[in-house]
Amino acid sequence: EIHRFYSDDNVDTDAKLAFTSQTFLGWEDAFQGRFSQKWQALSSDKNWAKPVLTELMNWGRACWSNRCTHLFGDKKDQYRLRRHCLHLQVNIWYDSPRVQVLLDRTNFPDRESILHRNNEGIARWLDQQYADRASMRTRTSQTTGQLTMDRFMGT
Repeated sequence: EIHRFYSDDNVDTDAKLAFTSQTFLGWEDAFQGRFSQKWQALSSDKNWAKPVLTELMNWGRACWSNRCTHLFGDKKDQYRLRRHCLHLQVNIWYDSPRVQVLLDRTNFPDRESILHRNNEGIARWLDQQYADRASMRTRTSQTTGQLTMDRFMGT
């Protein structure tokens, strides 16, 4: 948020001038190596570009992280929430009546081995179960010609 940058008392006036100058010239140019000469005033070192670029990258990452946290919440919370939802789905597969699952649970691995996987591993296992159930439904309806009550009623 640029207005915070300009109103921040910890930011040097020369830095604000350099930022303004670069904004006028264009940030696309800066990322292609064409900087405003005002940046040079921030450092007495001959190799002024590296610390300036480092500071700009850190600032950009901080802005991006702040934006993402504000919009989506803390990343750890997202992971935990997703994990909780995946665990609930796994438990449904193991605890639901066979007529809803349509799959032979004797072929399922131990529940704990699924729950100890990372989120992606659990999601892949769930995707496979959904695909197997869809395949089983297709085969069952083709061989028996039976319709579920929902299909029969048109819902």
